[in-house]
Amino acid sequence: MSVTHLISTMRAAIRPRRPRPVILMYHRVAVVRHDPWGLTVDPERFEEQIAYVKHHRTPMSMDELVDRLRSKTLPANAVAVTLDDGYRDNLVNAKPVLGRHGVPATLFLATGFINQNTPFWWDELATMILASTQAIRDQQVWAGEAVALDWGEAEHSDMAGGWRAWDEPRSARQNAYLAMWRRLQRATAEDREVTMNTLRRHLGTAQEDPLGKPMSSDEIRDLLIDGLVELGAHTVTHPALTFLSRLESRQEIEGSRHKCRELATKCVNGFAYPYGDVSSEVRSEVATLGFSWACSTEGGFVDGKQADIYALPRVAVPNAPIGTLVGLTTA
Repeated sequence: MSVTHLISTMRAAIRPRRPRPVILMYHRVAVVRHDPWGLTVDPERFEEQIAYVKHHRTPMSMDELVDRLRSKTLPANAVAVTLDDGYRDNLVNAKPVLGRHGVPATLFLATGFINQNTPFWWDELATMILASTQAIRDQQVWAGEAVALDWGEAEHSDMAGGWRAWDEPRSARQNAYLAMWRRLQRATAEDREVTMNTLRRHLGTAQEDPLGKPMSSDEIRDLLIDGLVELGAHTVTHPALTFLSRLESRQEIEGSRHKCRELATKCVNGFAYPYGDVSSEVRSEVATLGFSWACSTEGGFVDGKQADIYALPRVAVPNAPIGTLVGLTTA
C-alpha cells in the first residue's frame, strides 16, 4: 500500500460520519423465534430505534419526504418510517411507540389479507416447516411437478431459529422451506392456497400467534385514527409483479389502491413493490395509475440529485443494537 493511499484510508477512518436522508423499512414488531427473512424487530429495540430517530434525526411522513425531495429542501438528517404488509403487531406494539415519540409512519398494506384468520403464508410456512419437530417422508405433486417433503428429526440449527434465507441452508428443513417459498412466491393466489391447504393437512396448522395475523378492517382504522400512520398500497395478494401479465399486475396495483383509499377515506399517494420485484413496465404502470411515488426494497440513501421517485431505496432495519441503525443511516 502506498503512503498516499494509507493516509487517505486513515483520513476516511477518522472522518466523522454524517447523517443521510433515509427511509426505514420494517415489517413486524414482535418477538419471533423463526424469522428466516429477518422481518422482525423486538419491541424493546424498536422503542430504542424510534427514540433515536426522534432525538437525533428529522422524522417526517413519506409524503413530506417526497415533497421536500422534489422541492430540493430535504434535510440531510431526514428519516421516514415505513411498515410493510399489515401485521396486527403494528397496531399493538408499533403504534404506541410511534405515538409516544410523535414519529409518523406509512403502512404499505397488502389488502387481500385484511380480516384473514391465518398468518401471512410466508410466516405460516416457516412455522410449519422450520418450527416442526416431527419427521416427514412424503411427496406431493403440484402443478404437475413432484415436490418432496422429506426430513428427519429437527437439527440444532432448526431449533435455534437463527438461520436466514439468504444464507446457505444447513438442514433438510431449511432447504425444503426455501424451495417451497420460491415456488409459492411465484404461484397464483389460488394455487398458493391449494398448496397451503395441502401442507396444513400433512404438517398440521401453525401454532397460533395473534400478533402475527393480518389486521382486520377495524384494526386498520384504529391504526389510522389520529393521522400519525398513513396508508400506502402494496398490492392485493402480495405477488411478485414481474411474473404477472400486464392485466394481472394492473389489477393487483389498482385493487390495493382502491381498498386503501376506502380505509383511509382519502387519496393514497404511495406504493411499495412486494419483494422489491419491479421492472420498467411495472414502474410505468404504478405511475400511470396515479401514484405520486413508490418504494423499492433496494438499500441505500435517498439521493436528492439522482433519486428515482418511483423506486425510492429503503434500509431494512435489523433486530440489532442501536449502533447498527446509526451505522446504516450515516455515511
